[in-house]
Amino acid sequence: MSSAYEIAKAGGKHSGWYKVYRVYGQRQIVKSIRNLEKQIAYHENWIANPLSKIQNYHDLDARERIGLITGWEADIRRQRELVGILQGILKERENE
Repeated sequence: MSSAYEIAKAGGKHSGWYKVYRVYGQRQIVKSIRNLEKQIAYHENWIANPLSKIQNYHDLDARERIGLITGWEADIRRQRELVGILQGILKERENE
């Protein structure tokens, strides 16, 4: 299975993200990785404790609760893919 970095570099999913960040400096890429990891942690916390994000979580319909959790999980997957792309760009630069 190809990594998100390899797919993006080949012009697939998130290729625009790859193209934009390819020209960014190392400092900005590292900062972006930190910010994405912070967002991942927030989303993981919301899944573990939905009341920390949605005060009336238990009052929501079961479908709404599932939708929130599913959305947060999808965000985590996407953010991890973006982190992988950024880490791939940094490794690519080490080998140049």
